Amino acid sequence: MQPQQRLTAIILAAGSSSRMSRMGKPKQLLMLNGLCMLDHAIQAAIEAGIAKPIVVLGAHAKEIERCSTLLNHCTIIYNHEHHLGQSTSLQSGVRAAYPQSTAYLFLLADQPLVNSTLLTLLIQTFTQTKADIVYPEYDGQRGNPVIISASLRERLLTTSGDTGARFLFSDDSLKIISVPVPTKAVITDIDTPEEYQKVLRKNY
Repeated sequence: MQPQQRLTAIILAAGSSSRMSRMGKPKQLLMLNGLCMLDHAIQAAIEAGIAKPIVVLGAHAKEIERCSTLLNHCTIIYNHEHHLGQSTSLQSGVRAAYPQSTAYLFLLADQPLVNSTLLTLLIQTFTQTKADIVYPEYDGQRGNPVIISASLRERLLTTSGDTGARFLFSDDSLKIISVPVPTKAVITDIDTPEEYQKVLRKNY
């Protein structure tokens, strides 16, 4: 079995994107190079060889289901507590993950510049180093996506608020590997109309 087949890709797409309200649609559906932002994350996971990504939806779920072109390749999970913070979406994805998973690859639906080449690099590093956590780093800044070993499942299910899995990074007992990358994609998330326009202009 290939390493990609033992990973569960969990795409966090449940946010309300309130700062994008003047764009007239959820940020998950903003278009870039012919695909909406959520579909970019789905495509990256599939092209990296990860079968049936899990997509966690919450706010605007029906609209996203109607407009996304790649959701039919995914398992859809609904997080009705998304307003309580990103941790609730993370936990929803982990609970829905396949029992045979050795790790979880967490992707954000607002990072459309992350591609399959980057995911493959992270997966290879995770497999080769047998790390607990692998993350990309650009110019000294920690980025996303992040791979977390399934051995930390129970701890992931204790997280709360909007911090996600960040609390694990302060645990010195864990083997945490950073992967330097030459692209800002890992630190480029789109939260405002201005950030979206910047990416459209390829000014990143």
